[in-house]
Amino acid sequence: MTFWSGECGVAVGFDEPTLPRRSLLYGAIALLSSASAAPAQSAAERAVPDRVNILFCGDSLAQGMFLSLNGVLRRRDGVRATNGTLHATGVTRSDERDWPTAARELVMRHRPNLVIFWIGANDFRPLVVREQRIRYAFGTAGFADGYAKRVEEMVAPGIETGARVAWFGLPNMRNAQFADAARQLNDIQQAAAERAGAVWIPTWDATSDAQGRFLPSVTSDRGSRLFRADDGVHFTDWGYRRIASLFFDDVDHFFPELAPGLGRISDT
Repeated sequence: MTFWSGECGVAVGFDEPTLPRRSLLYGAIALLSSASAAPAQSAAERAVPDRVNILFCGDSLAQGMFLSLNGVLRRRDGVRATNGTLHATGVTRSDERDWPTAARELVMRHRPNLVIFWIGANDFRPLVVREQRIRYAFGTAGFADGYAKRVEEMVAPGIETGARVAWFGLPNMRNAQFADAARQLNDIQQAAAERAGAVWIPTWDATSDAQGRFLPSVTSDRGSRLFRADDGVHFTDWGYRRIASLFFDDVDHFFPELAPGLGRISDT
């Protein structure tokens, strides 16, 4: 089975069947991991920072979010946002951008207390392991294992330095095969990110209608408003802010000590 990547225009071949069983396996691992993990620090144990330093990491999805929020965040006292994103990159192709290494270098350089990841628009290509000169096709066990390992390695530097980490899941997409692949990536990403200590921010329901289909616009009392880009993958400027609000508008639930400095996005 072959389809085209919405961001890179790269044909993607599936050499093996997709992995619903592995999705269940990763979900089970995540539950076991969370059950055995040490209790998280309470809000009282985490001091409210004088300034919230946010580091955005990922591909063009994270880049779009950063650009749409930058003007809003710059007007807020006590908030600093850093763009650590790079479009047309992904977790799979370490020969193009080694994201585990890049994430560690960015965290060490900028010392954020909040790291936001959003990545995967190009991750339906084979996973490349440079050191072993191996490629694992999307949908194989080797792909799932290697991808999960890299996600954990991307989250680790933030957690190790005491930062909070939020990982946005991939949205629904217009192309049905592309959307199916994104859901499989979400299963792997969520289990690995949570296992490493990140908070998972799902975007699927927010980008789907009541029947689970791709949702290009949102209808409210003020009428219909477009929030997805023409390619069926990315978002409009307002759309990025709408997705960001899934985290920022509920940050007091996720990371209460950061709430005083961040504030809501949906009101802007």
